[in-house]
Amino acid sequence: MPDARFDLLFDGTLKPEADPADARQRLRAVFKLDAAGIERLFGGKPVMIKRDVDAATAARFKRIFDEAGAILGLTLIESSEAPANQPAATHPPQAPGALQLAPMDGFLEEPHEVKMLDLDTSYLSLVPGPEWSLEDCEPRLPQTRLPDISHLTLADKDEGPDDDQDLR
Repeated sequence: MPDARFDLLFDGTLKPEADPADARQRLRAVFKLDAAGIERLFGGKPVMIKRDVDAATAARFKRIFDEAGAILGLTLIESSEAPANQPAATHPPQAPGALQLAPMDGFLEEPHEVKMLDLDTSYLSLVPGPEWSLEDCEPRLPQTRLPDISHLTLADKDEGPDDDQDLR
């Protein structure tokens, strides 16, 4: 499609990461627009930027809008020589190795296989009934038996000069 022709439309849509004020300023400087012109460009209604341009011109304008953070719409003009069953392209042909959008019904890449751990969840259960609180979810600690220390007593310790030697 070397002789493809395009109409260039802009409806004020910006890239998600673009700064609106910066995008307006860049486009204003590139196209030498006054305040009314830039407001018309970002008015929310599609504005025809250029009609019936070749693929190279369309790519150049698309790059300018991309660098400004704006999204330029490209519409392929159907020519009378083109076959009727040829789908309309929305972007000019790109150089080999350039990034392209994935088809709408496909994936960018095949999903990776996820290996699930074999976890034992047989000890888990739901709390029955509507009357429950977060305290019901507390794990129940097993009852530990305290050792019998009733036979132990505390002895008085005499403080004296010999006590320091016991510590060595």
